[in-house]
Amino acid sequence: MPADSSALVDEVRVPADVVDLASFRRWAASDSFPERGKISFLGGEVEVDMSPENINAHNTVRGCLTIALGLLADEEGSGQVFPDGAMVINVDAELANEPDLVFVRFDSLESGRVTIGEPGEDPNRAIELIGSPDLVVEVVSPSSVRKDKRDLRERYFRAGVQEYWLIDARREPLSFEILVPADHGFEPAPTDPEGYVTSPLWNRRFRLVRQPHRTGLVRYRLESVSALQ
Repeated sequence: MPADSSALVDEVRVPADVVDLASFRRWAASDSFPERGKISFLGGEVEVDMSPENINAHNTVRGCLTIALGLLADEEGSGQVFPDGAMVINVDAELANEPDLVFVRFDSLESGRVTIGEPGEDPNRAIELIGSPDLVVEVVSPSSVRKDKRDLRERYFRAGVQEYWLIDARREPLSFEILVPADHGFEPAPTDPEGYVTSPLWNRRFRLVRQPHRTGLVRYRLESVSALQ
């Protein structure tokens, strides 16, 4: 333990007074909180991931979903898409985490199911989505397999998230799951023979398609049809 009683985790110095969700939130809102990396609070533990994102299997996937779902939300007038950088806070689940994407319906904001920041906070630091978002998306990377597939799956369920989209594009074929709440945890939504997965939240069916590009990179396309088709 360093002399200042703070702890070093993956090259990030976690202050000694970060002992619970409230103290983690204070740290996350301070100037000393790192500007890069994924730093989360999950059930009493601070998890730090400083690994770089893979362009083909992570960064471009997130970009595709942000654009596609953002356009769909605007078209429907249904809610707001928050790309990477918005921290989800849920006290009951002891959760503070920055998903790859968050979607919140306007009625969830209007009802108070989700709030942005807290009264009295500096508006320039309104970085928190507090409550139960309608949708969170995580794209798996080699360093986040356990976190995305086990830890966050449990925490998001306890937080009352309506859908958890879990994508693993590290190999072929890619894995695209829409997880919905059941009695004791999330369960995969049905997938049809054409690869479309049902989303009760959007009342649509989605599939994620990967295509090679002449640059050597890959391109992703989120396709959707009405759930009634």
